[in-house]
Amino acid sequence: MSSRGSHLVGAFLALSAGTVFSFGSVTIRESPHLDAVQYLIWRSFGLLPLVLGVALLQGKSPLRQMVSGGWLGLGGALCMTVMADLFIFAMKTTTIANALLFSSAAPLIGAILARVILKERILVATWCGIAIGIAGLLVMTWGELGSGNAIGNLAGFGVGFAYGLYSIIARLGRDRDMSGVVLGWAALTILTCGAFMLLHGVTIATPMLENTYAMIHGAVFIGGGMYLLNAAARHVGAGQLTLLAQTEMILGPVWVYLFFGEAPRLTTILGGAVLLAGVLVAALGRNFTREEEAEVAARASV
Repeated sequence: MSSRGSHLVGAFLALSAGTVFSFGSVTIRESPHLDAVQYLIWRSFGLLPLVLGVALLQGKSPLRQMVSGGWLGLGGALCMTVMADLFIFAMKTTTIANALLFSSAAPLIGAILARVILKERILVATWCGIAIGIAGLLVMTWGELGSGNAIGNLAGFGVGFAYGLYSIIARLGRDRDMSGVVLGWAALTILTCGAFMLLHGVTIATPMLENTYAMIHGAVFIGGGMYLLNAAARHVGAGQLTLLAQTEMILGPVWVYLFFGEAPRLTTILGGAVLLAGVLVAALGRNFTREEEAEVAARASV
């Protein structure tokens, strides 16, 4: 496969990952009686059997998959767990707009880390896409931006940093089986949320229908999206990986409107259009180092 073809495959996978992630807005909307921690733990209860089932169908040991990921697998699971926990903390301690905006730094952080750690060349198209994407998110959240809480804002930035760092780990582990990351993430989330609920007396006995929605979110939308995201990491750079997955931000309000009739604000529509333009700019750009281009060319000639 040519380098251009490989890039387009990766772009499609990353766009698809964000699209699959975006359907979680529907299950969240259908679970009004679950607080953030309750929703997270039930979502992980749905994710865990999916990962175990896929491993068994592939004839692989789930534990061996976790071990095969090595330190990268453990780091990836920690990044995803920290990201989820910090996002919940940010949503509870600062404004929603601030939480979304600060966490949206992931593509920029991913691109910077990719340049520093992986020595990836970040092309003009990628930087333009990131800038346009940030502008779109500013438009989407403009009417709700406020000072919020400084610690909550920092937590929101931590979400973006954890996501950006995960994109680096996914790139470093693109030649190994990183399926164990999802299993590790689910297990760590269950442990951390379970400990929080035990310490604060939060019940796990919540409405079964809403629990089911949360489990569907984990099993279908999170699980499916993560497999697509890890596959995309084999073809596109870290900066593009997180930017292309921003389709989650674009499509989430669309599904809420179609399923529940909740019309988005005009700024949400305009900002989403600008963000989409940034995603398309990144999707049409290329982000390969010279070594990667040589590697892809060598594979194509075999």
